[in-house]
Amino acid sequence: MSKKGVGIAVVVILLILIAGVAPYVIGGKVETRFREGIAQANSEYGYPIELTDYQRGWLHSHAVTRVQIEDQTFDIDHEITHGPLFVFGWASIHSELPQDFTPEVAGFFDQSPLVADTRLGFGGGYRIDIESPAFDKDVPEHPGAHVAWQGLDGHYSRDGNQIELQLQGGGLKLDGPEGRVVVDDIRLSGDGSAMDDLDNPDAELDWDSRFEASLGRYQISDKEGVFDIAYGMRLHADTANGDNDTVELHAGYDITDLQINAQPDQGDPIDIALDKAAIKLDLTGLKADPVEKAVLALRDIDTSRQSPEQAQALAARVLMELAPKILSGTPKLTVTVPPLETGHGQARGEIAAGLIDSDEIPPRVAEATRDMPMLAMAQRLTLDANVFVEQQLIDWVADNLASERPAMARDLNSQIKMLVQQGFLMREDGAVGLKLHSGKDAVVLNGHEIP
Repeated sequence: MSKKGVGIAVVVILLILIAGVAPYVIGGKVETRFREGIAQANSEYGYPIELTDYQRGWLHSHAVTRVQIEDQTFDIDHEITHGPLFVFGWASIHSELPQDFTPEVAGFFDQSPLVADTRLGFGGGYRIDIESPAFDKDVPEHPGAHVAWQGLDGHYSRDGNQIELQLQGGGLKLDGPEGRVVVDDIRLSGDGSAMDDLDNPDAELDWDSRFEASLGRYQISDKEGVFDIAYGMRLHADTANGDNDTVELHAGYDITDLQINAQPDQGDPIDIALDKAAIKLDLTGLKADPVEKAVLALRDIDTSRQSPEQAQALAARVLMELAPKILSGTPKLTVTVPPLETGHGQARGEIAAGLIDSDEIPPRVAEATRDMPMLAMAQRLTLDANVFVEQQLIDWVADNLASERPAMARDLNSQIKMLVQQGFLMREDGAVGLKLHSGKDAVVLNGHEIP
């Protein structure tokens, strides 16, 4: 054989040896990471979980963890495949929740109620894919009751300091002798910073994150036709890095296609339809450094050693101490109700409260409140409000009140008229409402300055 042929043969042999030895070496690394993860779940996050067995093999390993949830204890099996021969990464882990992990669900699932497949990447990141199978069964303990679960799937991943979560489920239907509950199109998502540098005083934290949860439709009704309520909903929130070392929070809650039908024992039937309703909250200008200190202090409260009342008192003390520093800039809170579509007229509103800069407070007032931080903040407060309801909607409310509370229905429009005449309310574009501005220099209500 030529020297070149010998060289190639040696390389091939080395590659075979490496390929054969690598899975076992990687298996040791995976075992270390697995044990560290269990220990971290116990110490840092307080999860009641322990590793009861770990059998490391050449290409595969098997582990068992024991989990306690309240008074229920159960074991979870983990089948681990080492890379790099059969897995592109350090390892893949297949975990299954036992079918009978609680008596309440043991009779519904024909297989594991929750399966997780984890892949550990070479770069230190990982991804967990989860799945809950569907079922359609009667409830043995409740004759005439039936439940259908359309399954759920999703994933959680982490790469460096970035995390991502996605969950989606078809829904749940529960039928019984007295009524029905339906939940359709369940969705949960989020992404952003894992805040790993929270303990590092020199780190520049990334507050950028997003979260959203939604139900396509939620409905609850009874078999007698006394009530039937249905709507869709969405909750969303995000945080972001603001200007000048500040943090921002934006959140909202939306309701769509609200239908309420009810037949009270007394009075007229109730029939309410709402196309869309929403409320938005925007909080800007929070000082990032004291916000970080507050998050750390709240995280360090050990709820396992404190009663709920003690933990609440400690949290309140933290917030009271740090609130003046968090609000030391020019924060602003805005609550907005976009046009409320009722089918009978609109309502809309926006209320904004903020704090002006401390330098704008007159020196005499600043000196008087120097040792009273909460009073000093009150001196910096500004308030703006713009709230209107269409007359068409007011008339519809009055008509619906007529059968139950005729006196209130008769007086509603006359009281509004009186408040308009006195300047507390105003009319604009077929709507009734108010415009208010309160600042350090003046208070203006509906265009008129109040002395």
